[in-house]
Amino acid sequence: MGLSDRFKSEKKKNSAKKTEKKADKRVEQKSAYPSHVQADLEMLEDIECMVLNKIAYTPVWFEFTEDEQKKLIRNYLNARLSLPENAALILTEDEKDTFVTRILASV
Repeated sequence: MGLSDRFKSEKKKNSAKKTEKKADKRVEQKSAYPSHVQADLEMLEDIECMVLNKIAYTPVWFEFTEDEQKKLIRNYLNARLSLPENAALILTEDEKDTFVTRILASV
């Protein structure tokens, strides 16, 4: 057994240990959205990122009351959902409230 063979077997052992650790750390993530939205979750996450970016670049955001902030987020969400590329994503009023709540919690 040569020196290079020893290093190869050591690498295999280390990569096996790393794979086990990753498997242990992997936790099933539960979404706040119902199952019918899961198929379009990527679209919803994109809208979520857009809203957060919009908030970040609105210098007077924190001058609005919480109700005004909710209304602005809901209006933006409704505008994005009305676009043809997001036509497949249909949210109920409760799901929209959940979306608005998640946004406000992350700001």
